[in-house]
Amino acid sequence: MTQMNEKLRVLELLEAGKITADEAAKLLEVLGGSKIMSKETRDNVEEKLQQFAQDVSKFAKDAGCKMQEFYKTAEPKIKKASQTALEKAAAALDGLACSISESIEKAEAGCCDEGCDCGGSDDEPKPN
Repeated sequence: MTQMNEKLRVLELLEAGKITADEAAKLLEVLGGSKIMSKETRDNVEEKLQQFAQDVSKFAKDAGCKMQEFYKTAEPKIKKASQTALEKAAAALDGLACSISESIEKAEAGCCDEGCDCGGSDDEPKPN
């Protein structure tokens, strides 16, 4: 097997997950390939990845705390606004129901208020 084929085989093993990146780098070094990453560089990259993971974790924790704080502040305001909206809707529906009831009562009585063009008058007997 030529050196190029051996390097390709190492990369195929890495791609298949049969060896780790560190093992692949060592094998390629032994096969005469240039160093892909020195131990110092690998350690530096690993350290930076760990720091990044810690930063992301801290950010997520801070964001969670801020969301809880926002919820605690917003919840009573949302409840109050919902209650006010329900009360106003109920009052509007009550007003509408009263208005409809009055209209029905007048229609059943056969007469409207003065000035109405229904042709009836308050002096005439009401139909049964």
